[in-house]
Amino acid sequence: MRNLQTSLVLALSTLSKLGFAAYTWPSPQYDALEALLYEGRTPGGSSLTSLVHPCKRRVGTLSLVPAEWLRFAFHDMATHNADDGTGGLDGSIVYELDRPENHSLGLNATLGDFENLPNKYVSRSDVIALGAVFAVATCGGPVIPFRGGRIDSFSPGGTGTPEPQHDLETLTEMFRKQGFTQSEMIKLVSCGHTMGGVRSADFPDLVPPGSNPNIPVIQDFDTTPAFDNHVVTEYLDGSTQNVLVTTGNTTMASDLRVFESDGNETMRSISEPDAFQSECRDVLGRMLEVVPRGVALTEEIALLPAKVRYAQLAIEKEKLVFKTSLRVTQPIGAALNNDRVVTLFWCDKRGSNADCRQNSRSAVHVRRTNEDPNLSPVTFNLGTRFISYDFVVPISSSQSISKFWFEVDEKNGERATKINNDGLDYPIDQDEVFFVPMLSTVEVFSNGTDEKIYINRNQVEGEAFHRSYNLVVGVRQDTNPERVYVDGFDSSVLGFPYAVNVTVDLTLDDARTPIEGYKFYTAKLESSGLQLTIDVNADVGGTKYKQDFVQTAVLDNTPYVAPATVSTGSSKPSSAGVRESWSVIAATLSAALSVLYCMDLLP
Repeated sequence: MRNLQTSLVLALSTLSKLGFAAYTWPSPQYDALEALLYEGRTPGGSSLTSLVHPCKRRVGTLSLVPAEWLRFAFHDMATHNADDGTGGLDGSIVYELDRPENHSLGLNATLGDFENLPNKYVSRSDVIALGAVFAVATCGGPVIPFRGGRIDSFSPGGTGTPEPQHDLETLTEMFRKQGFTQSEMIKLVSCGHTMGGVRSADFPDLVPPGSNPNIPVIQDFDTTPAFDNHVVTEYLDGSTQNVLVTTGNTTMASDLRVFESDGNETMRSISEPDAFQSECRDVLGRMLEVVPRGVALTEEIALLPAKVRYAQLAIEKEKLVFKTSLRVTQPIGAALNNDRVVTLFWCDKRGSNADCRQNSRSAVHVRRTNEDPNLSPVTFNLGTRFISYDFVVPISSSQSISKFWFEVDEKNGERATKINNDGLDYPIDQDEVFFVPMLSTVEVFSNGTDEKIYINRNQVEGEAFHRSYNLVVGVRQDTNPERVYVDGFDSSVLGFPYAVNVTVDLTLDDARTPIEGYKFYTAKLESSGLQLTIDVNADVGGTKYKQDFVQTAVLDNTPYVAPATVSTGSSKPSSAGVRESWSVIAATLSAALSVLYCMDLLP
């Protein structure tokens, strides 16, 4: 027991340092970054990791997608100038792909992979950094710690990406400007070149094309596609197939110049598997945090053992409902407790029972989802999978909802576990205005064949498309707003390096009959992007009510399904006190120990 307690203290202490203990819901940016990192998808459901995991090759070219993603992040970062603080991992590579230093089919293909992922809280450059994290993890490499908050550039940065013909002095100076020493330069090149290789279409002088010019020839850097130390050991024992080492054209032998620049001392120091993984995690982690001066990154994005995935009021099937979902962790391979009952409790916002003056209300979950363990290579490598419990419950507008929490009963004789936002409960700060997805629609229109569209930065003939959103917003009938409007944002604009950022006013729709105490305001919003999010606003007597970061990618969200039971509950809000059960401690410890193991802090 003493060893378990010691490990628990160490684990929770480490999670606190990672920012876990500081997390409070709602935290839209943290939630969006955490979802993309550990679920591999945006809140709207677009998957990033499905393109790369498990250690996939690209259809057609058979190039290794993880290698292309890692290279993309390096080329974006390489514009950094430590002397004046400019450049870095800022998404400027979108504007730099016509430069000789960025000439690559893989870079253009990667841009297409990432184009429809950014949103209000996850920048394009954050997606690029996350892509590198996934690339390393999916091929057997370490889990690189990730922090978000990068700010996108909308113009090209300076030059600085190394090319094979550069001499050692030039290469060393380039890496110095990026913020790396000579030894770190060697490690960064080794870690970057443990996957992938040189493509004939990019460097025909190094790798001659094959008989079919439409199928590029790829000469891999080492004998395995995995993120491992073979690039080092094969170099040291003389068996390397790395063309940037073995080429007879010494002008192009850049890896050889870098590797032997300190007499192979650094290469020998990372030749053991554990040393290679540890050093690559550190140097690649530093690479992903090279950003322009003045950009402040978030705290490290740690896995949340229990997380509210969404919480929203909605009008569905002529009913006012409250919808939420609780995501919990479970070790991969562990048996799921099918007897587990997850109960949602909430307090009224209005009426005689406001803030649970008399009692709370409750309902059990209506759906359980066992998520695929391969949802994200990061979560998979931590040995964790997700179970989600969804709730859709009817709400009276005269009572509404002010806050909620959950209880998890394993039906094993132990006291149920309360999940309550670290004692604060989960607040619903306003019910005056909200988006109504089931009444909203989206249409896709062509702008005509005489226009141009862009695919992976290449102009091609074809039709340009835009989306027309018919937005419906619910406003309480007893509210008389001076203004109802939405702020729309969409940075997932295919081929175009700009974002849609627009404000649209809504008007009262007298033709729509009010439902459950809510009247409806409507407006049309045009967007040329793929991941439109909106902030819904209402100005009422000097007070602003806001629903932040609403996803419109999936307008027909899960429709109302009556819960098994809706009743008056006996559970009290957090002020009544909480006793955490060993089941939640075990879940937290499991996640914490997985993090510690991946950080080499546990044997």
